[in-house]
Amino acid sequence: MRCSSLHPLRRAVLQQPLHASARYFTSSSCLLRTFREGDVVLLREKKDTHDGALVKLQASKTTGTHRGIIKHADIIGKEPRQIVNSNKGCPYRVHEPTLAEYVRLTPRLVTPLYPSDTNLIVSLLDIHVDTPSPGLNSEPPLEILEAGTGHGALTLHLSRAVHAANPPLPRTPSYTSSHEEEEEDVVYHGESLSDLQHSGLESWKPNRRAIVHTLDISSKHSEHAKKIVQGFRDGIYAGNVDFHVGDVSDWIAIQKASRKTEEPFLTHVFLDLPNAENHLTNIAPVLHVNGLLAVFNPSITQIAECVEAIRVQRMPYLLHQVIELGAGTIREWDVRVVKPRATLKKAEVQQTTVSSAEEAMDPAKEQEARDGELAETLTKQEDKWAMVCRPKAGQQVVGGGFLGLWRRMEQPAVSKEQVGHDS
Repeated sequence: MRCSSLHPLRRAVLQQPLHASARYFTSSSCLLRTFREGDVVLLREKKDTHDGALVKLQASKTTGTHRGIIKHADIIGKEPRQIVNSNKGCPYRVHEPTLAEYVRLTPRLVTPLYPSDTNLIVSLLDIHVDTPSPGLNSEPPLEILEAGTGHGALTLHLSRAVHAANPPLPRTPSYTSSHEEEEEDVVYHGESLSDLQHSGLESWKPNRRAIVHTLDISSKHSEHAKKIVQGFRDGIYAGNVDFHVGDVSDWIAIQKASRKTEEPFLTHVFLDLPNAENHLTNIAPVLHVNGLLAVFNPSITQIAECVEAIRVQRMPYLLHQVIELGAGTIREWDVRVVKPRATLKKAEVQQTTVSSAEEAMDPAKEQEARDGELAETLTKQEDKWAMVCRPKAGQQVVGGGFLGLWRRMEQPAVSKEQVGHDS
């Protein structure tokens, strides 16, 4: 079917170029835009500097404050930082919320990672992307896995970090007809405008050069986080994110089966899980060499469990850093396993102390037995490991959590002699 014979609604969608953005946003003060219905704005009393309240604009609704009622219709059409008055004459300033303000003030089902921590985590992942070049996209896309979506705070920050790598989202078409007789309901052969917009988004996704996979065990939390991500600035970063529900190891198995390859496909992995050490073995084969594995936990002992599991199971990870987050600062921790030798001398003394009765029985045999026991004790002490968990010298902080960072190493090559010996 030729495009000219299509229904105007369908033609409007199909003719939207992929390089046209859905909405133009900028942090530059010289390029202000006016608020429209559906936008999320921050209302704050004119002379106050506290957080204020987030409001989603709907022309027919109002927002009540302790200083009067504000009509949304009075906000629509205004620019950021302009003044709107309540019905009692109290002036309020209307702001476009920053990402940090949006994350902190949106309704939550779980406690989010706060902006100071999310910014640091993204910085430590050291993400670098470039704008896509037509015809030069032979390399696989950058893919990041976040397990433990929660509120969606880190999801938004990760999506913003990789946003430049993807082509702009297709523009949302506005349906207008030049012929009055063609005007009809915006449903055509069972396809509404939202259906066609969804279709356009799905056709855009294969062109992405960077993807954030975010996974949560709770479908309720995942759906809430999806709304949070879509609600920030008209969903500017939503297209970069794929939401999943389920177990991490199960998701990896499904991905390997659907991709039909054993090659690694993840650039970085972030785990915010209580049992992260149970998934490290399955993550290693799908994480690129030199890719970062980040584990966030509220307790240092949970990070220590990951360190111990990696050592015992000989996983191909190299501990890069362990830091304590909180209060806008970081404190680095020394987390490692060691072989203590201080107890060996004590064991030796204990083994060489014998009673006079034992010596009287058979001195030669007793000495031989003691020597054997001492050798066995020394061997056991040599093989015993202990965990060191202590803060390095630095500024004391309160609250936050602990972040462990590992680099994926090359899997050690196994020689034929080793294989024969093991078998």
